[in-house]
Amino acid sequence: MGLKIIFPEKIYDMDEIVMKLAGHLIRRFEGLILSVEHFKGWDGSNVRIVVSDVGRAGEIIDSIFEFEKMHGIIGTIIPEIVSKNEYDICR
Repeated sequence: MGLKIIFPEKIYDMDEIVMKLAGHLIRRFEGLILSVEHFKGWDGSNVRIVVSDVGRAGEIIDSIFEFEKMHGIIGTIIPEIVSKNEYDICR
């Protein structure tokens, strides 16, 4: 399956950040990252990352912090990292 990007009617700054973050994560964790999306979680999270192995969540969080430092946006991304099974149940 090829890459598919779905754009909302209105693009917000956070949407652009999420697109750049997705590229960053895919390069570092090829095969592990299944999807990255901007959303509003009940717990304040704003980026959902679906992965094939949640055991590597710590590495992903470290990489997100690196990304935030590089872009001068520390504290902007509040990730929710879930497995494909958890994601499928929530949908």
